[in-house]
Amino acid sequence: MREHLLFTYQFNLGHLESLVKDLTDEQMVQQPHGVVNHPAWTLCHLASASNHTGVALGLESTFPADWEAAAKTGGVPGADASQYPSKDALLAELKKQHERVAGAVADADPAVFAKEYPDEKTRKFFPTMGDFVDYLLSAHEANHIGQIAAWRRAMGLASDAG
Repeated sequence: MREHLLFTYQFNLGHLESLVKDLTDEQMVQQPHGVVNHPAWTLCHLASASNHTGVALGLESTFPADWEAAAKTGGVPGADASQYPSKDALLAELKKQHERVAGAVADADPAVFAKEYPDEKTRKFFPTMGDFVDYLLSAHEANHIGQIAAWRRAMGLASDAG
């Protein structure tokens, strides 16, 4: 089953790249019609989430510490482009994190996924490591892919840059 999850994770990365390929750095932080989660925040957040998934699987954190504030879950994204890395930097970091996590998932002993998730607060939602990893690599990213597609519509753009 891991190969199916890893296929989805890779597919998500391609979808994210497609959704932002025609955007400028200035567009990446616009918040049309009150849409808060713009693409710059979303890509930064997803790279951070992938890094956290890697850490949960035993990898060292490689996410840039100075990007953490821009990626914070529950944070309020702003329209100041200087608060975010460039689109190219965000995509490079997201791709790097995807590669690291995909390798860790592929190489992990299957018993790892049956283990109880170590953080009690998170365990309420994801009882096992497998539950956490499966969600982060699939549904979490899909949710944010949908947000970017909706953001594109609010910007007057096609929902997918195709």
